[in-house]
Amino acid sequence: MGGFVSVARHRLIGWSLITIMTVGLLPAYATPLAGQVIQSAYDPRDDQYRLLGLVRAQAEYERAAAEHQRALELFERGLISEQELADVRQSFERARVNYLQQSLAVIFASPHVTIDRAVKSRAPDGKSYVRLTLRNTTGGSIESAKLSELIEEDLLESLKPDEISNVYVSLKAEPGISGATISSPYEHHIATMRVGEPVTVRFRLLTDADEVVVSVNYADKIEEKTVFLEKDASANIVTVQSVQFSQEADLGGQATYDLQLERFTGDDNVFRLVAVGLPRDILYEFRDPATGARLNQIRFPEGQSQKDLQLTALLPQRAAESFAIDEPIRFWVLAMDEASHADLLEALAAGDTTAVDTLPTGKASLELVPRGVGRVELRALNLYHEIRPGEAVTMDMTVRNSGSRRLDNLHFRLEAPLDWEARVEPELITDLGVDAERRVRLTLVPPADVMVGDYEARLRTVSAAADRQVETEDKTIRVHVAAAANWLGTGLLLLALLALVVGVVAFGMRLARR
Repeated sequence: MGGFVSVARHRLIGWSLITIMTVGLLPAYATPLAGQVIQSAYDPRDDQYRLLGLVRAQAEYERAAAEHQRALELFERGLISEQELADVRQSFERARVNYLQQSLAVIFASPHVTIDRAVKSRAPDGKSYVRLTLRNTTGGSIESAKLSELIEEDLLESLKPDEISNVYVSLKAEPGISGATISSPYEHHIATMRVGEPVTVRFRLLTDADEVVVSVNYADKIEEKTVFLEKDASANIVTVQSVQFSQEADLGGQATYDLQLERFTGDDNVFRLVAVGLPRDILYEFRDPATGARLNQIRFPEGQSQKDLQLTALLPQRAAESFAIDEPIRFWVLAMDEASHADLLEALAAGDTTAVDTLPTGKASLELVPRGVGRVELRALNLYHEIRPGEAVTMDMTVRNSGSRRLDNLHFRLEAPLDWEARVEPELITDLGVDAERRVRLTLVPPADVMVGDYEARLRTVSAAADRQVETEDKTIRVHVAAAANWLGTGLLLLALLALVVGVVAFGMRLARR
């Protein structure tokens, strides 16, 4: 409106200057009827305190109007001359122009737009909207009504003192030039705002927020206010949203969904939390992430409109008939009042699984993909062996798939001590089904000059299940190499022992004869 007001103001000032030049505006004038000089009531502070200046100008105008009317009556009766009437008219015109200027200064000096309401709502598709109501509350509307007595109708119509033109509104995350616009459209254009008449505009929030900065650009100025958004209670629901709407989880594990609940109701109701569509073999629970408490219903405290929750889905160890591995399971999370909950239970009891789509309640559609897990289990009777130089270690191990998915391409690698020979038969098992077993033979051959001592070999297993690496615990095989037997020493020791025994026996017999 700033440009339009400037044009109108220049037109009025030009018209006023013509009037002033016509009547010969002077700093002081004499009223012949009063017989004294009346000084102008102008005060330099009127430019700062416009309302006080307007009161002063109005009093001066009313007094000059009365004097002019009195002069007209005296002129008609022939009591004053035409020149004296012209002098009085000059004073009247000057007071009239002064009153006009002060009135326009009050009207156009401080146009103001107020924010009546800012209401946030949530559409069924999950998008957030803000309904913003603005009002033109320019303070000079009363004075503008009086201008019709002073200005011609056409000129008053062109000034439009009761309107603000070209108002631009946007929603921002932060005030100032660095604040990003978070609404669509980025800017609403309001062509005209009349005094007292509300104007409502609707934005879609590009990012979810509970408070926004309302930026209003009009009359060559920008006003920004941070407002807390009201919640549209007409829907009477609690909306549910989740960023992780689709997750994968291994059998035997769990999937956790972070939920954001937002209240759009004016009632202090209790809302039940329900998950509909999960197979019976998959358990679930709602938890408060702050306290870890398990919940099945919530209530919003006074002044709180948002709440964070977690939904945890617990998967069984093995696949069940109620669901298939790698097939997505679509289900709903709902926050509903008692009436809606009763309607849902009645529909589910009747076998109507589509009732969730039409329930007037807050809900979020989620997805869970169960994944099977391959697990490699290695078993052996003994992992410790004792040999002598020149001997080899041969042992069998059993490989078992104790997971819930087929194992593909099991590679075995036996890491032996330096200069030892190691073999695994077979080195590759192309596939191993769930709960299936295979036997693997390991052979360790030490070098001919192996020294007495303890040695270790490590069996590593590498496998995959559904293009995922399967982690396997390595098995360590310990081998003790003992010294070779000394037959000569053993023979001499036996001969010495035999001679000792024979000697003892002979000595005993001789002693018995005596």
